[in-house]
Amino acid sequence: MSGQQKLNAINNNIEHIDEESLSSLVRFTLPQILLRQAEKLGSDRIALREKAYGIWQTYSWRDYFRYAKLVGMGLFALGLKRGEKVGLIIENNPEWLFSELGAQSVGGVVLPLFPTSAAKQLVKMLNRVEAAYIFAQDQKQVDKLLAYREDLPHTRCVIYTDPTGMRTYRDNPWLISFSQLLDLGGELDNEQLDLFNTALWEGNPDDIALMLMTSGATGEPKLAMLSHSNITDMASRWIKTAPIGIGDNWISFTPTAWFIDQIWSVGIALCGGLIGNFPETAETAVEDCREIGPTVIITSSGFWEDLASIIRIEINNSGFIKRRLYNLSQDIGREIVDLESEKKRVSARLKTLRWLSTLIVSRPLLDRIGCLNFRVAYTEGHPISPKVIQFFRANGLNPKQCYETVGAIEKTVGILTV
Repeated sequence: MSGQQKLNAINNNIEHIDEESLSSLVRFTLPQILLRQAEKLGSDRIALREKAYGIWQTYSWRDYFRYAKLVGMGLFALGLKRGEKVGLIIENNPEWLFSELGAQSVGGVVLPLFPTSAAKQLVKMLNRVEAAYIFAQDQKQVDKLLAYREDLPHTRCVIYTDPTGMRTYRDNPWLISFSQLLDLGGELDNEQLDLFNTALWEGNPDDIALMLMTSGATGEPKLAMLSHSNITDMASRWIKTAPIGIGDNWISFTPTAWFIDQIWSVGIALCGGLIGNFPETAETAVEDCREIGPTVIITSSGFWEDLASIIRIEINNSGFIKRRLYNLSQDIGREIVDLESEKKRVSARLKTLRWLSTLIVSRPLLDRIGCLNFRVAYTEGHPISPKVIQFFRANGLNPKQCYETVGAIEKTVGILTV
């Protein structure tokens, strides 16, 4: 079977979004698309899945929209005005998406920041955009902000999503829990039934939805300003070309402030009807990935380099027979990869050996590392080593490099330099 035939066979088994819906994406804001997906996919289809305390918690598309709506109404109750900035210092979890889509649904412009950043750096970026509200992950992030409370004159309230360790902070009027925000949203929605719908449809696809920090490799980090249509346009291009469809599993564990994770989690997964999955911790990501069996992954080059190193170490620590079988499989895989790269014919003998090595070695290995069901795997950030790509291709997995550059962003979005 040729490569094109394999691709056609894969595409025939994918539930694609229809052409009309795909072409119409740019006419809507991201929260408006979320409403459309909730109406179309309803309560029967999973939108988000998070592992907590060893158990996968699921949210349907209607749940997704309902939480985003409550966040939006809660911000409305607190006084958020259209066009005001909302900072996010949140890790990969459903609350990130509820907060981001919720703020955007009532006209907020979101600035995701890295939770690993120092307090001074966070405060500097928040002041740069005059953030009116901030979502913070936990006590650690709240403490960073409290230490510089006097240096955040524009911030009216901080919403923390994880209440662990926050009991002694309850009397601070500057702080509010995520659950309290949802309660405020629910109360306002019950009092003014048409308020949210009016605010939602006041949104325009050309409105700024997101502000992202660029790398700052040549000086002070710039802020890339992405409109809703910027994101949906990029999302629709991916959906048209990548072997992905409705109900496919996408796993999110790269930082939420990265361009790629935003485009995939907020753009492609939302517009394409994919299921967003959030591992319990970074340390359990590989095991969680194995449980979910995602069909698509995009992560940093370092992830693949570290994974290749772990595999090599485990193989070196295994018994003689396993090492021998693995090394034979690698030799066969590398020979075929080299022939394919040079566009030379692969003999029937090599194809047979590859089939056997895949059955005995490669498939069990890919299953062990949670990569067995991948249709496609992407890597972003700095270019991945050719040796690492060859290593995974020899094992039956072909990571594809995506490039994120300031220049590429500048061609499609505005850049804030102040």
